[in-house]
Amino acid sequence: MKPLFTRLKGFLSAALIAAAAALALSGAPAVSAQTPNVAVGAGQVVSFPILIAGQRTATVAAVARFAMPFPCDILGISASARASGGTAPTLTVDVLDDGTSVLSTPVAVTAGAVAQAVLASTVPVVTDESVMTVNLAIGGTSPTWDDIMVVVTVVRK
Repeated sequence: MKPLFTRLKGFLSAALIAAAAALALSGAPAVSAQTPNVAVGAGQVVSFPILIAGQRTATVAAVARFAMPFPCDILGISASARASGGTAPTLTVDVLDDGTSVLSTPVAVTAGAVAQAVLASTVPVVTDESVMTVNLAIGGTSPTWDDIMVVVTVVRK
C-alpha cells in the first residue's frame, strides 16, 4: 500500500490540472497589462529606453530628443527615478510628438517605483521622422532626482 502523502500528491496534481482546464475553458477574462499586448504577426514592438543619467535639480525642457525612425503607434510610456532628495520633491515627465504631448497629463514619478503614463488618445499615432521630446518638471525645496528612466513602447506600422 502507498503512503498517504503519495496518494494525496497524485490526487492534488489531478485536481489542479482539472481546475486550470476549467478556468481556461470558462472564458474568464485574462489579466490585462498596462501596456497593451500586440497579437503575433500584428507588428513589431519596440521599446526605447531613455536614461537621463545623473542628478537633476530643476525643470528641464527637451532633456532628451530623438527622431522616431519609423511610423508607429504608441502602446505605453513609463517613467521612474532611482532616488530623490530635498523637501517634498516632485517630478513629472511629459513626452511630446512634434511639440504636442502624447499624454493626457504628465506622469508623476515616485522614486524607486515605475509610473505608467495615461496616453492622450487610445493609440497615439507617430509619423516617420517625427521628433519626440522628453520634458521634466521638478518642484519642491532643494529637490534632487537621480537617474531618471523613461521607456516609450511602440508598435511599427
